This record gives sequence, structure tokens and C-alpha cells, in this order.
Amino acid sequence: MADQIRINGNIVSWGSITLRVDDEIFTGFTSLSYSDKRERTKQYGMGKHHAPRARTRGKYTVEPVKLKGPKSTMHALRTKLASLSPDGNSYGDYEFHINTQYIEDFEPEMYVDIERCVYVGTSSSEEENPDPLQEEIEIDAMAIRRNGMTQFDGSGGAP
Repeated sequence: MADQIRINGNIVSWGSITLRVDDEIFTGFTSLSYSDKRERTKQYGMGKHHAPRARTRGKYTVEPVKLKGPKSTMHALRTKLASLSPDGNSYGDYEFHINTQYIEDFEPEMYVDIERCVYVGTSSSEEENPDPLQEEIEIDAMAIRRNGMTQFDGSGGAP
């Protein structure tokens, strides 16, 4: 199915996003970034062409996920994660799931599941200006699924 020709209406934008952490909606984030890739290596052999003969299945990796937002939203996220951890105090030990939905009228429903996440770190920089104070957190994830589809080959079992 090709993309649609649009005459009127809205395309997906920041206001179209709903973000959940373990089924609880968070609305204070001001930035979300994520990426994954499948690194493949080419195999060469002899011949005047010196062109590749084959490629490997590759290695699937998820780059660090980053969330940015006001200190109060980050505090709420850390408090939630800590309350679910075995000791009730460590927000870095609990494994969680991030679900984002991108919904707009006349657009196909799109969602991204970021799976098996753990909190890695926080960066913060305060300076005098009229902007609200914000933090950025880094999250380590094991897999990203876009509308249930994966970039990796899941035929032998998925992570």
C-alpha cells in the first residue's frame, strides 16, 4: 500500500503521540529518540570483479533510547520504576516497556514498542534563562517493534 495523497487534514505530529511506560501514560516528555539497525558484513572472494559474493544475516542492535522532559516528569518516571523494583528503591533495576502510539484522523494507526528497557543514566544542565529546567535520560532497550514488525529475523525465536 502506497502512502496517501492528502488534500486536507493533519499528518502525524508531536500532538499525535501517546507514550506509555508499562501501560501508564506520561505526557510531560518534550523529546523522544530511538533507533535500531541490523549490521551486515559482506563476504568477498576471488575474481576480477572483486564484488561481494554474499552477506551475513547480521547483528541486530538498538541504540540508546533518549527521553527529555521537565524535572517533574523525570522524577515521576524514576519514582514509578523504583516502586516496581525488588527493593522498592532502585529505578535502575526494573525492566520496563515503552509503547508509543501515533494517532491522527485519516492516518493509519502507527505504534512503536520499545521492549525490555532499563534505565541507564540521567543528564541535566541548569542555567539562567526563562526555559523550564529539564533532564534527559538514557535507556537501554533490547528490541524495537513497529506495528508488530521487526527488523531482525524472528523465525528462530524472538528476544
